[in-house]
Amino acid sequence: MHTMLPDRSAHSYAHPQQRRILSIVSTLADLCVCPHCRNSLDRSPTVWTCTGCGRQYPVTEGFVNFAPEIRHQGGLGQLGMEIGFLVRFYETVWRPAFVRSMGRNWNRALTPELEDAYLLDHVKPAGGPVLDLACGAGRWTRTLVQRFGADSVIGFDLSFASLRACRVANPDAPLIRGNAWSLPFADGTFGAINCSNSLQLIPDTPRVLHEVGRTLRPGGTFTCFTFRRSPSNTYRLLQGTVERVMTVRAFRLEDIELWLNAASMELIDVSGPNLALLFTARKLG
Repeated sequence: MHTMLPDRSAHSYAHPQQRRILSIVSTLADLCVCPHCRNSLDRSPTVWTCTGCGRQYPVTEGFVNFAPEIRHQGGLGQLGMEIGFLVRFYETVWRPAFVRSMGRNWNRALTPELEDAYLLDHVKPAGGPVLDLACGAGRWTRTLVQRFGADSVIGFDLSFASLRACRVANPDAPLIRGNAWSLPFADGTFGAINCSNSLQLIPDTPRVLHEVGRTLRPGGTFTCFTFRRSPSNTYRLLQGTVERVMTVRAFRLEDIELWLNAASMELIDVSGPNLALLFTARKLG
């Protein structure tokens, strides 16, 4: 049985900002399970405890932390998202430079407006909430919140610095800390999942896509923005250098499709200029 957040003892004496955060966290109560054994959770305002394996997940800064054992994961690219001042300059400096080099976007054919338009056209929730997987500073979370409402969108990331920035951009959306290859959600939780400009950062792509497929409802969409592997040997030298320095990767579309199929998803749309890869998959079932 779940132990609900106590309304009076936790909320009545808290600062208004703390009460608001506790209220947002409480909306996650029936969505989350233990990421290790998928049993239910006993919840208090400060820690959630698995009823099966006994693992504890602290509520830190208003984020339920489902990866307390992980300080950070991945290489230089992921580590950069743990540094507060880099996260603050992400949209204006870091991301445009990364997209230009990884995506061969020197002509700026891929614009933020095009990214937003793709999301708005292709995210089709199948009767459930929307997960913004590896949400970063909340750039695409904001787009989803504007379309579907803060009550229907959850931001998820491993970086505390990114989650703090995402909260500023989306003060009313629930946010969770965890890792993408072991999602703290039951099977078929989400109507749609989005992962924008992050898949290339996360280790073990097939496992991540398996988790996406597991937690999607039948008919739900998975939208993604990442990067194609350059077919040009000349440009591949530059792209490969960025991959090695940042510890990221570009993908072959045939590999993506293979992994999607293994996760019970079918590829239904592929787009994107230059080496930018925008795609949508649908959960089968």
